[in-house]
Amino acid sequence: METFRPLLPVGYAAGAEAYRRAAEGLTADDLTQHYTRGLRFFHEELVPKVKARLSALSGGVWRLDDYVAFAAGSDCDFMSHLVEAVAAREPVRLYPGDWHGFTVGCTQQEGIRWDAETPGALACLCIPSVRNGHVTEEMLAFLGASSQCLLNLNLYPTLSGAERTEVAGQLLPLLPKSVLSISFSRGFGLTASQLGVALVHKDHPYRKRFETQWNWHTYFFNALAAKAFLAVDMERMQAVDDERRAWVGTWLAEHELPVVDTGSYYVKSFRVQGELPEYLAPLKRGDVVRLCFKPPQVG
Repeated sequence: METFRPLLPVGYAAGAEAYRRAAEGLTADDLTQHYTRGLRFFHEELVPKVKARLSALSGGVWRLDDYVAFAAGSDCDFMSHLVEAVAAREPVRLYPGDWHGFTVGCTQQEGIRWDAETPGALACLCIPSVRNGHVTEEMLAFLGASSQCLLNLNLYPTLSGAERTEVAGQLLPLLPKSVLSISFSRGFGLTASQLGVALVHKDHPYRKRFETQWNWHTYFFNALAAKAFLAVDMERMQAVDDERRAWVGTWLAEHELPVVDTGSYYVKSFRVQGELPEYLAPLKRGDVVRLCFKPPQVG
């Protein structure tokens, strides 16, 4: 067991093949037309398929027809811009133990706080949380208490189908006030050139407030990642996810740790009763022991 293991993505052979197909189809004219025809491709081809794929992942729970799309060079660029802009004037809240990426790209640190108890103007959370691989009732209450939400849907595809549908239903009432950031750098292993798409309800107040800036960022969407995303074989990836989920369960059992079947296989967290074994001490994060996994299966 490694005593330091950040939550790093594990690639898929299907993802690498999708990148190759995307790159092989690239032409000089594609580069010339990126800001014109490429922008039409983003809105008319990519966005409908992103919405359809999210709807499929949610088991049909999410209907995103009333949501408009924006983009940036990566999801981190987009989220850093949003958190920075809000924190300059209003309080931003992060769920304790969740993703540090919400804050490290921002200079307005005084406006950002790890606090699940006090509502803010914007509550940020990974779906599922990188704190424990789940979306808990406490996390839903945290999101519900703040005026707006930023949901990072990175690990969402690694949940089982039934759990994705359940989480989608739990989040459904929160979607109209949320910005949905879509990367899938972990969920689909698309890390080499990342998809940075955001969906927001057409009547969301942030659309009016930030639309000029978001339209500007959208010119610089990652076309190579977009085409790789469209070329990905989802069923093949989900079969690999099933193998990884089983591998993590076996590892936990072999190490005499609780076998938690729910949540993302990437991260499992536990509260230890009694004295914490010395070998687990470096893995303690806040009030939980957090294990991050890199299953060997790539498909």
